[in-house]
Amino acid sequence: MAPGYEPTGIEKLDSALGGGFPQGGVSLIVGPTGIGKTILALQWLAEGARRGENVVYISTTVPVKRVREYYENMPFLSDVVSKIRWYDMTPEPRELIPFTMEKQKKLFHKVMPDIVDEELNMKVQVHRGVIDSITTLEKIIGDKAMFRYVASRLIRYFEEMGISVMLIEEAGNGNSEYGGEMRNFSEATIVMDYIESKNMYMRAMKIVKRYAVNHPTYWMPFHISEEGISL
Repeated sequence: MAPGYEPTGIEKLDSALGGGFPQGGVSLIVGPTGIGKTILALQWLAEGARRGENVVYISTTVPVKRVREYYENMPFLSDVVSKIRWYDMTPEPRELIPFTMEKQKKLFHKVMPDIVDEELNMKVQVHRGVIDSITTLEKIIGDKAMFRYVASRLIRYFEEMGISVMLIEEAGNGNSEYGGEMRNFSEATIVMDYIESKNMYMRAMKIVKRYAVNHPTYWMPFHISEEGISL
């Protein structure tokens, strides 16, 4: 692994990303429901777990128990599923608005009390974390300017803690093809979608941003199986 990169274990994707997603940075996966965003995120976490890293998956939508039950027996995850820390984040509007440092402390401590104490200090160093999806928080906040402020504070916290973060964003929620507000904060952005080829539709992904890497910009078809995503 090249210094400064967090690989997914998907050889062709890691090569296109210049080694993987940015270490200690923010990555964004954008796409419609059912395209494979969660699987990609979980493969990235699984690769980290195999490397001995502490990894965290936070669900703001489907109960995390259901997410785990759905994927835990698939070969791409089964060997490390117990090494991933699984959490639900279902904040009420009053827990986010108006946003303050005190509310940030309470929220993270409430979601991950075994990792974050009441002062936002890390009890355990986390290397990789996924929030699935950031769109839920954006909808709860409801105001673009406020969401941008909240997002910038969260990202600054992740950066200070040295956590590589992958954010999942739902397409078709008033966002452009390349994502909403979070595209301005990400160091790497991948769009996943269905593209037409020979009178049929197939899944494909495109790297639209990867700082400091001369990456390809064309659509890369991919397949999903119990082994995960393959290009």
